[in-house]
Amino acid sequence: MPSRRNFLAAALAAPSILDAIPPVRASAARPVPAPVPQSAPSWPDDSDPAFWDRIRDQFYFPRSEAFFNTGTIGAVPRFVLERVIDDMRLVEATVARWDYTERTDNSISGYSPALPIRVKLGKLVNADASELALIQNATMGMNMLASGIELKAGDEIITTDREHPGGVCGWQMRAKRDGAVWKHITMPQPANDPEEIVRLFEAQITPRTRVLAFPHIISPTVVVMPAKRLVALAHDHNCLAIIDGAHAVGQIDLNLHDLGCDAYFSSPHKWLLAPPGNGMLFIRADRQDLFWTTLCSSEWDDHKSGMYRFMQYGTGNASLQVGLDAALDFHFRIGPDRVRKRIRFLADRLRSGLQQIPGASINSPVNPEMCGAMTVYSVRGVHGSDLEETMWERRRLRPRSMGDPLGVRHSCHIYNSEPEVDAALEIVSDLAKQHA
Repeated sequence: MPSRRNFLAAALAAPSILDAIPPVRASAARPVPAPVPQSAPSWPDDSDPAFWDRIRDQFYFPRSEAFFNTGTIGAVPRFVLERVIDDMRLVEATVARWDYTERTDNSISGYSPALPIRVKLGKLVNADASELALIQNATMGMNMLASGIELKAGDEIITTDREHPGGVCGWQMRAKRDGAVWKHITMPQPANDPEEIVRLFEAQITPRTRVLAFPHIISPTVVVMPAKRLVALAHDHNCLAIIDGAHAVGQIDLNLHDLGCDAYFSSPHKWLLAPPGNGMLFIRADRQDLFWTTLCSSEWDDHKSGMYRFMQYGTGNASLQVGLDAALDFHFRIGPDRVRKRIRFLADRLRSGLQQIPGASINSPVNPEMCGAMTVYSVRGVHGSDLEETMWERRRLRPRSMGDPLGVRHSCHIYNSEPEVDAALEIVSDLAKQHA
């Protein structure tokens, strides 16, 4: 029986940007070169002084628009999107050849272990593949953890007051359904002292506390939390440390084994630039038996295959996982450290400029230990939604309004540039003068 690789080579003759983006993989689920339009941009040399400008060509949205809302969803690179589209075409072209044996790839997700992708993802976050499940988003991961852990009436869960709904509603449900006690600390605004946050959590812990659940990076105020210290605090009090890492993968250096947390969930469709419909769930090997599977299919009770039992969510689009695989290739091709330095450089440029503008206020951390590639800021006398709208109308810049008093959340990624950051600063300066 012809393989999918051979079928595609015979059916579609087109250049491949796999030549331009050498994959770094142990192996790959459906490792099929993706045919792309003849106009697809070539990959720049690492020494090219216009490297980041050439990287900008790898994205579809026009250069006349600046996308500063990666905190909501990342822009998918051409290479990644073409891999997804091509794989979906391939599935339809070979649908009759799927015979449920090892000779053919599984055409759907939700039942397959996708081990090669988990191995590759594990290299990025320093975790064993058996500790990682590929799910559909961070909210799914939070609900699997919140619903899967044994809690009884009176058991306490401590979070912050700045949680994304996808990171906290599962705990609120357990409080309402089972009589658990959901508590939260009040985050400083802005937060710039990591020790203060640790003290706030410690002050809430009692002998009934079972879980410390907190974001690695807070969504509305973009605080990079002192996660390792909070994990240690939780373990010192015999509590589980569960982290909402929706914004972390691809934005900051993430070493799950060094972090030491018990469980972690994330959304690679943000900073890793994978297509929506991809999520990551990590449970440390020696903690996995503490969690029931709450989406159950045939392997729900298989405790010998690590996190595979948490991937039994029913029929899904396996081509989206091919997109995750491609996004990892893209990220590794540039270099994780190089990506982090670039986006932090742009965010630091923005923060530095804002600090020079009277009437502008940074409402997120400026402490280097607690800030990343996102900044929340406001202009005195200007509502957050008006600031967002003005940026779009004047220069086609797209941050995201966080309402008053926060202002806008401005996310910098590799498709952004120094001139785009400077254009935002010019608008802020002009508005500040108008409302002085």
